[in-house]
Amino acid sequence: MDRSIGFFAQVRQAVPGLAIERLAVTRASDDDNVYFLGVGAVLDRVQVDTGPGGQPPFLVETDSCRVVASEVTEAVAAVSAGLGSGDAGSGDDLP
Repeated sequence: MDRSIGFFAQVRQAVPGLAIERLAVTRASDDDNVYFLGVGAVLDRVQVDTGPGGQPPFLVETDSCRVVASEVTEAVAAVSAGLGSGDAGSGDDLP
């Protein structure tokens, strides 16, 4: 992937039909860098927490897996795997 473009642009290139919804917060002090990604109408297949502005670090979570990534390409691969196979890859298994 091209490192000169951002995380969300790279995920959109990797996952056709990607839908992204940002967590709506009630207070300015709440963390609003939480996103729900899916394909079509299913938005919550992968949850991604990012640093401000979609920057690292990234925490990519599915129902069965959690991956912490410090590089955009790692996070894109985890999201692609989570949306493609339902498993985000080689992260820590959730209990």
